[in-house]
Amino acid sequence: MRRKTKPLKDDFPVPWEDRPISLERWRRHREIMMRNQYPGSRPEEWWLYERQMPEPPHQAAALYAMGELPGAELEQVKRDWRQRYENALGPGFSYNTGDGWLEGAAARRAHYRWAGIPRELIKQWDAERRRQAKVIRKLAKVTA
Repeated sequence: MRRKTKPLKDDFPVPWEDRPISLERWRRHREIMMRNQYPGSRPEEWWLYERQMPEPPHQAAALYAMGELPGAELEQVKRDWRQRYENALGPGFSYNTGDGWLEGAAARRAHYRWAGIPRELIKQWDAERRRQAKVIRKLAKVTA
């Protein structure tokens, strides 16, 4: 004999249930589900029902390319990417591919791909670093 279970008071999706949920439930709970996401990510249902596409591996990069990151969220995602970019520039940085370790520029490129940092931002930040290095060299000559 099966034990009776109480019906749910609310049909809000729970983490262990199969996804995606139905379109009707998505519409009912969209606001709360969107609010509960990390910056730079969307629920699976958003990709399916609102963009008619599969969830990409690097959501933040896809959202950035689509122009779907509003101001504060965009700034948070860019801060996170910048931190990962800067970490890769540290002395002795290496990256494990699963098949072995990379070092130097190859490690940085692999790390940037893993982090989903858009190429245009990497180019922009690289150019900023070159300009800063140039200014520092000029100042060093003046003070020497």
